[in-house]
Amino acid sequence: MRILRRSFLRGGAALSLATGLGARLTPALAQAADWKAEWDKTVAAANKEGHVVVCISPGLARRDYILKQWKADFPGIEMSISNAFGGGFVSQVATERAAGRYLWDVYSSGSATGYAAIKSGQLDPLLPELILPEVNDPKIWGGWDTAFYDLGKKYLLALVADVTTPYYDAKRIDPARADKLGLQLLLEPDLKGKLVWFDPRVEGPGPTFLVLFQHVLGDAGLTKLLYDQDVTFVTNFNDAAQMLVRGKVWMGMGGGLKESFKDFVAAGLPIDVRDLGNTPDKAWLGTDGATLGVYNQRPHPNAARVFVNWVASRRVAEAMAKATDYASRRSDIPPLHPGLGIIPGVTYVQSAIEENLPLQRKWMDEAKKAHPQ
Repeated sequence: MRILRRSFLRGGAALSLATGLGARLTPALAQAADWKAEWDKTVAAANKEGHVVVCISPGLARRDYILKQWKADFPGIEMSISNAFGGGFVSQVATERAAGRYLWDVYSSGSATGYAAIKSGQLDPLLPELILPEVNDPKIWGGWDTAFYDLGKKYLLALVADVTTPYYDAKRIDPARADKLGLQLLLEPDLKGKLVWFDPRVEGPGPTFLVLFQHVLGDAGLTKLLYDQDVTFVTNFNDAAQMLVRGKVWMGMGGGLKESFKDFVAAGLPIDVRDLGNTPDKAWLGTDGATLGVYNQRPHPNAARVFVNWVASRRVAEAMAKATDYASRRSDIPPLHPGLGIIPGVTYVQSAIEENLPLQRKWMDEAKKAHPQ
């Protein structure tokens, strides 16, 4: 297993250079002139195309922000946006293409669906589309080797840094004990029958915990968790949260604390549910379904290029992080929740990265054996 680390110009505001200045430019200014000229040319061509077609993960907050801000920034380029999730969408695109219909410009959804799209030959490398210096600098993203989720490190860029960890009821589990034991807490005798897990036997947010658990607990520990700890599997974040609030379980895996329990907090219920922690021995790093790519043979190539630079820019990424309550992958944007942000200089398990899929699938099969449906 490989464990990995981890001022945008508005459409009408791109800078222009004075006529005849090129001969007196320093190399740095000449380079700036090059990208600015390319950006201006791309935006102008995108406005002529007048349309961009984007597939996106199902999250409403991200979708709503993108639609609203894109319209404000590029009113002359209409956006069509649709949900994309799972192999069924990839098959749909393949069927369209077999009929000679190339309808999609930008991919902005989960990594698993993205891998299927790559395998189907639907995506182009992303790096050649990144024009803005603030976007095509690998240092901003922690290096391309960790920020790109596909094996080739060129198709799917992670836009979000989602540090995910189990949560627990601090009224029933002493926080000092939870801090000391970390994930070993899952194997404690008094936690048997007191654990809930978003189903790790099927594709989704549940299996991503498997890679982290194997890394920290080892084969023997993960086997014990699956076979001996009498874990309850659910297929809904709300079900997991309700079980914990009602005291049926003490600890849960799947979904983040902030979204799973916000309704209970808003209702004023006296709950004390806490994240286990953001250290790499307790949490894995994901994207919340926000990876970025471009389709090959896309119908609006210039508008697609504008979109990928726009959505990855600091201004848009920071605003989108606030709108969705998910931290940006960009290192120049502070984490929204410091207690669940990336700790600089440490190595996190990126469970959903393509290198880790064989290990994840192996333990998904083991979970099916331990809990036959």
